[in-house]
Amino acid sequence: MKKQWLSECARDLIAFGSIPFLVITIARISVITVYYPMQFIISSIIFFILKTIFRGDLRAGIGFILLGFTSLYYSRLLFAIFAFLVYISLIISLFYLKRDKKEILKGILLGGISAGMGYLIVRLIFF
Repeated sequence: MKKQWLSECARDLIAFGSIPFLVITIARISVITVYYPMQFIISSIIFFILKTIFRGDLRAGIGFILLGFTSLYYSRLLFAIFAFLVYISLIISLFYLKRDKKEILKGILLGGISAGMGYLIVRLIFF
């Protein structure tokens, strides 16, 4: 019973790195300005291109993009710490569910590269 409960919690945590959660986040921040949603969209497009080439974990990469840009959007240290803890929980859940370790690490790396490139591209466009 305990193992089943842990598995369910782990699956729930990795949902924070899912495509529906990404779309919900983009919709939420689109209310105020175009700048922040463009960071998410461009980074996600770059991530999906890199993911098809290098086969990284989808949720680890999208989770990294969400962590970075939601922390920038809210610009509060307390929220950034909370988002970081949720992301670490997501990664631990991926390991707990026995996903391929190389793909998880590649997903984190590809998410970081995509977030950095998306951030730079949007900064060049808007500033």
